[in-house]
Amino acid sequence: MNINEMLKNAKRIQSEMEKDEAEVAKQTFIVEKQGIKVSMSGERKITEIIINEALIDPEDPELIQDLVMLAVNEAIEKVNVAYDEIGNKYSNSGLPF
Repeated sequence: MNINEMLKNAKRIQSEMEKDEAEVAKQTFIVEKQGIKVSMSGERKITEIIINEALIDPEDPELIQDLVMLAVNEAIEKVNVAYDEIGNKYSNSGLPF
């Protein structure tokens, strides 16, 4: 494979990867954890948080705080996994670099 073919192949792969990343950015990732629902866009922006009213206890606000934190972190992890899958897909593209 000559250098021009390699560059052409690299540009094609980059274009495909950008397309895949744009698709992930459009997706919504949802985590439901013990009465907390967090929706996050593929751009890592929270779009919705729903808290089951049964969880609201003025005597124990830490419970809701902890559950929201766990759900948000899990949503972030889901988005990260989606992007990692794209990276893995293209890191095995056969390019010599």
